[in-house]
Amino acid sequence: MKPHHVKLTSGKDLHAGHFVAEFKETIAPWFEPATDATEAKIDQLLDGLGCLSDRPSSNAKLRVLLSSFLLQAQRLQDRIDRKGGSLLIGWPHDESYWRIRSQVGYKVAKKLREALVEHGWMVHAVKAERDLMRDDGNCHGYLISDDVISKGSGLQFQSNRDLIYATKIKHKGKAVNTKVDKAIDKRTEALWDIWGRSPLTYGDQKMSVATRTFGDKALKKGGRFYGPWTTMPKAQRLQCTIDDRQVAEVDITASHPTLLMSISGKAPFQGEFTDPYQIPSLDGIDRGEIKAVINSAIGAGKPVQTQQTRLTRAEGIGKERLADIRKIIIPAYKCLEALRKKDSKDEFYSEHLAWHEVEIMMRVVETLQQPIFILHDCLICQRDTAKDVGLVLQNTFTSYCQENGWTPIKPAFTIEYLTENTAVEDPYEGEFPS
Repeated sequence: MKPHHVKLTSGKDLHAGHFVAEFKETIAPWFEPATDATEAKIDQLLDGLGCLSDRPSSNAKLRVLLSSFLLQAQRLQDRIDRKGGSLLIGWPHDESYWRIRSQVGYKVAKKLREALVEHGWMVHAVKAERDLMRDDGNCHGYLISDDVISKGSGLQFQSNRDLIYATKIKHKGKAVNTKVDKAIDKRTEALWDIWGRSPLTYGDQKMSVATRTFGDKALKKGGRFYGPWTTMPKAQRLQCTIDDRQVAEVDITASHPTLLMSISGKAPFQGEFTDPYQIPSLDGIDRGEIKAVINSAIGAGKPVQTQQTRLTRAEGIGKERLADIRKIIIPAYKCLEALRKKDSKDEFYSEHLAWHEVEIMMRVVETLQQPIFILHDCLICQRDTAKDVGLVLQNTFTSYCQENGWTPIKPAFTIEYLTENTAVEDPYEGEFPS
């Protein structure tokens, strides 16, 4: 394959005319052997690759990296079975990536990568060039051999927490620190303790660790959790268990618009509501179109979004249609006017709203002290506790709004779960005070 402009994380086209290799998986040290038998098998594979050494610390890092590689290869194969594609995995070559994002270290990552290539486990397929958006391209693509998938079959893995940093910062697109704040690290690690006692389990994977990633040094942008379950397809997540019990997802309906309504004190409805994206006065505009235009405005930090975005393109909204929808939506959703306040102390675009969103989600888990896994504006919990979790989420959201001096909205939420392998979604009403 010829060189392409490559993003480090998955995404769509950045600019017209430029192909972007979209990595569904980028190598990360998420997993380690869960049993002695699996550790022995991993050591056997490492020995065959010529990687084992007389340094226990290096061997421990290699076990984690190879375990993660095998599981990520399986995840890619699962995706191929469902949607097609290829066994292409992203592998960063940059030294700072491995120093800043984990404790694996560049030398260990390079050693395993070169051994995998030498022994035919994968081949270099996509060369990283200058990243068009961040000017720091470093992630190459490797095509995994088909016969690698079977090497991880029957092995049992669990989340590794020794080599993963609890907190990371991306400042202007680059990770800039490791241990950014001890108090925040301890808070994240306390969640890991809760999750570790009752992991989220899918097949032979036991997941209990996710890194919290901020978008600025002030730790006021982003702060979302990223881990193995955050990139799983929903169909697989709903097949997971916690303590051998079926899971459900408790999802705030339109989290960012609801937060924006609370902050601004303006909503297109009064009293009870089920879905902020559907209001009677907007007949003739599809819900998906409304959602795409509103979230594009929030993402851009301005109500008048004149250019197409990834969200609007996905809904098939052309420029003329965008202009027509915008003329109707902006007067209806007066909360969008808050996005004009770019020079005020409060910035209302998505990364700031995400910070509030995560804070609310963390408080729910900390209050209940139950194995409830955070996925952005969604909580994954045992199905038989889902309604109670949803009600606590509503109360936590309302009290958080009151604490900040905003309009105390009770958000709408849904509970989604599997019944006989079919996804079922139960809606629960929210309320905007009259």
